[in-house]
Amino acid sequence: MDKKTLYIAIFAVGIVALFIIEPFAIGIIQSAGNGNAGGSASGGNSSSVSFTGTAVANITIVRYEPYLIVTGNNSDAGAVSERLIAAGKVTYASWNGDTLIVSLKSSKDVPSAAAEFEAGNASVVATAYLSTSPKVMVAGTAGTRVEADGISISMQIRPIYEEGSTHEAQFAARVDAGQMTGMGSVSIMPLAVRGIPVEAELSSQPSATYTVRVAFKDRVAARPLALAANATYKERSFVYVENASKEALDIAVAGKSYVTGTQPGVISVDNSFVDSEALGLDLFQKGYAAVFPQSIATFADGSNASAQALAGGLKAQNMSAEITSDWTARIMLPPVLVKDGKQYAGPAEGIELLIEGTGTPKENVTSMNVSVDIEVAGSRITRVTAVNPV
Repeated sequence: MDKKTLYIAIFAVGIVALFIIEPFAIGIIQSAGNGNAGGSASGGNSSSVSFTGTAVANITIVRYEPYLIVTGNNSDAGAVSERLIAAGKVTYASWNGDTLIVSLKSSKDVPSAAAEFEAGNASVVATAYLSTSPKVMVAGTAGTRVEADGISISMQIRPIYEEGSTHEAQFAARVDAGQMTGMGSVSIMPLAVRGIPVEAELSSQPSATYTVRVAFKDRVAARPLALAANATYKERSFVYVENASKEALDIAVAGKSYVTGTQPGVISVDNSFVDSEALGLDLFQKGYAAVFPQSIATFADGSNASAQALAGGLKAQNMSAEITSDWTARIMLPPVLVKDGKQYAGPAEGIELLIEGTGTPKENVTSMNVSVDIEVAGSRITRVTAVNPV
């Protein structure tokens, strides 16, 4: 079965916007504390430039303070805290107005405890100690670029990253005399994880749509028959030429009256032109390989019977006709995906999405093997980017 990369939607069909868990972003420049990750200003960078710019560099979550700040009027924060106290992760939890302060026995439990509160519709922040790489390239306005010594700093963040983990991040940085002295607007880049094998449950049986494909040389003659059969007909009067610039194609087809235009890798031709063999040979002699796309007839009901009837009519008049089928189905991904022993968590209810494929789908099946590509922040799934049937 052919594979097709898909863009998918959660709980909606045809929307290419997936659920997104935003990385933390602190909107102000914060000054460094006592610890400097890269040493003093005199240690290796003698620049006297002082400015605020942007940087992309690795950031390590050195450690967390062992407490959480939990908010959310409609959350289950109280019940979650009682469960965590009973499990031995939390020593106590105290309300301060609408905010719950949760004290943990270990700072290493901050991400997992925060995940449980978020699963109960709460918002959670924690104080993290961050350290940049020893040297950070900071870019300012007007082309200013300075390699500055890095820093260590504490910030309140959404605690979705494990202690000791290192991530690529973009941030604003204050530089004074070659030393980073402050940072803010920190945004950790999502990590792409590809090819996760999943056996997904089917929410609906695959539904097939049948299409009639017509050869380039028959596309003009096939149009009236397709329209008479109440099909939607997409006539493709162009030719693909791989790795050819517009300028090269202009030279290759100069003087050809049937050519209506060129663009990189594509030659458009008049609707009446059908001599694909002559054009293909002419381009081959000039060192190019031409690909002549099929024109496509589709039906509102997508039925095999409609496609078979049109294909039979075309073949009766000595025209080529190929019937292909595409299918769609709804699947449910589990709440946790696993790749190379690492777990990546999504919504507790799982992720429902629409998937497409080519060929004839299996009937009366309850699950489907797929390969899933995702983006993650820490161990949280932030976006599903592609799904391939396997």
